[in-house]
Amino acid sequence: NRETWRVVFEDLITRGLKRVLVIVSDDLPGIIETIEAIFPLADHQLCFVHLQRNVRRHMSKEDATQFNRELSKLKSESSLEEAEEGFRLLCERYKDKYPRFINNIISKAEHYLAFTKYPYEIRKYIYTTNSVENFNSIIEKVRIKSGGYFSSVDNLEINIYLQRENLIQTKWRNPVPRLRAYTYEINQLFQLRYLCLTQNT
Repeated sequence: NRETWRVVFEDLITRGLKRVLVIVSDDLPGIIETIEAIFPLADHQLCFVHLQRNVRRHMSKEDATQFNRELSKLKSESSLEEAEEGFRLLCERYKDKYPRFINNIISKAEHYLAFTKYPYEIRKYIYTTNSVENFNSIIEKVRIKSGGYFSSVDNLEINIYLQRENLIQTKWRNPVPRLRAYTYEINQLFQLRYLCLTQNT
C-alpha cells in the first residue's frame, strides 16, 4: 500500500537519494501514487513485459497475440505522445470486449510507455523489471538450497550482499556497452529535468 512504499522511499532519501530520473517497477498497489508524491519529476516506467503477460492472461489467445503484436510496434515510436496515441487507438479496438482490463491499462498508459522518452537504443534496458527478477531468482535458488527458508533476516541480508558482490565481480563488472555509449544523452536528460527545479528554488 501507499504507506509501505512511502516508508521504503523515505528510507532511500534518508540514505542520500535526492533526484531520480526514472523508476522502473511492477504495477504494485499504491506505488504509482507514492512515486508521484515523493519523486514528482521522475519518470515512472511500469514493466512493459508484465503488461504483455497480463494481456495474455485477460484476453483470448487470438486477441492477445494480435494485441501484443501491435503493442510491440509502439516500442519504436519517436515520442511518448505518438506512443500514447497508438496505444489508445489499439485499446479502443478491444474496449467493448474487455472493458475492465482495457480501462485499467489505458489509465496507466504514460507509465507503460515512459521509456519512449529515451533514445531508442537504450529503451530495452528501461521498459522491464526482468533484471531485478533475475536477481530475485538467484536469491530464491539460495533459499531452496538452504532448506526452503532463511533462518533469520540477518541471514537473508548476508546472502543478498554476497550475491550482489558476486555479480559486481562477474556479470555486472563492466557497464552495458550500449548504455555507456549513451551516458552523455542520459546526463543531458537528467540536467534538463532538474534545471527548472534549480532555477525555481
